[in-house]
Amino acid sequence: MNSRHPKTISLAAISGIYIIAQVIIVPVLPELSLVFSTDYKTIQLSIGAFLLGAALVNLIAGPLSDRYGRRPIAFIFFIIFICASLASFFVENIYLFIFLRFLQASCAAGMVLARAIVGDIYSGKQATIMFGYISMIMAIGPLVGPFLGGLISDLLGPLQVLVFLALLGVIVLYLIITDLQETNLTKSESILAQLKSYPLLLKSNKFWPPTLVSSFSFSVFGIFFVGGPYIASSIYEMSASQIGVYFSFPPLGFIIGNFLAGKFSDELSTKSFLFSGSCILTLAPIALFLLSNMYEHQLAFFGPIILMTLGAGIIWPVANTAIVKAVPPLAGSASGLSSALMVIVSALASAIVGFSLELGNPILKLTVVLVVVGLITIFCALFTEKEAD
Repeated sequence: MNSRHPKTISLAAISGIYIIAQVIIVPVLPELSLVFSTDYKTIQLSIGAFLLGAALVNLIAGPLSDRYGRRPIAFIFFIIFICASLASFFVENIYLFIFLRFLQASCAAGMVLARAIVGDIYSGKQATIMFGYISMIMAIGPLVGPFLGGLISDLLGPLQVLVFLALLGVIVLYLIITDLQETNLTKSESILAQLKSYPLLLKSNKFWPPTLVSSFSFSVFGIFFVGGPYIASSIYEMSASQIGVYFSFPPLGFIIGNFLAGKFSDELSTKSFLFSGSCILTLAPIALFLLSNMYEHQLAFFGPIILMTLGAGIIWPVANTAIVKAVPPLAGSASGLSSALMVIVSALASAIVGFSLELGNPILKLTVVLVVVGLITIFCALFTEKEAD
């Protein structure tokens, strides 16, 4: 049994590169708009394209891994990621660049597969603790990712960030080859057989509440990563490297939340965890708006983000355990479907923010979207079954 267990660091790397690929270009969006001679509205579409690509990957990677296994699917999708990252360095057309960012989202398969693998080899509270460990380690990526993105841009140019992503892809591919053993020992007979089983998943009351809470809570990252750079550069007049430093704040709260979820996994129900995390998630942007209007310092804006992502960090490992255990034979499909919904919600919410920021008070608009998302998570958490523990 233990021979099937990949190292925690491997699962964290396979899962976390998706987050790094998303956030590392955030602080260099203003510079990329100059490289491609376009406006901020257009360049921020690269984030939306990445998220939509991730949604598609999530939908197909999970079912494919249930049918053919986790390992071969991981290998194929990371080959695509490496090729797309290298190609995006050479293009000069903004729309081709956006399309290649769409293909770069193939790395999102890593998050789906890592979650399914944990579901394959761990159960109950062990899975929650493992999700917490993995997410704490993978949070190191976005903790340093924005800073690295800004530093690479300042020293070598914004396009060199894409080369860096390709190198990371090669490292993850090496881990897949050397450490990722096949964990899906009950592969489905065919894709058609899986489709026939889907109603079990779609009708499961254990699947939807944690999926919706997870999806909307995770969207706060996409919202902030689209709106934050514009506010940082236009209101606080920060450079790319400065933006990178302050964008290291969100993962801090996420790491603390993961730790708390693992620490108290035996003491609180799934419903209690999700509800508490959702309340924290909702109160934080209100604090952000009040403080940023009272004080002019950047910390008044970026500080409350730690509290917001703490709420998301409490939710993530607990919700993921409930998701992959909702219908065990469809763990990969459940992981993929929930991840796809998570990405779609993030894409839509961040698109709303991206297209409205330049109209009126950007901090107010960001706050309104974040509060609405928080209220939705609270509502969905109330429908979580206590038996999903």
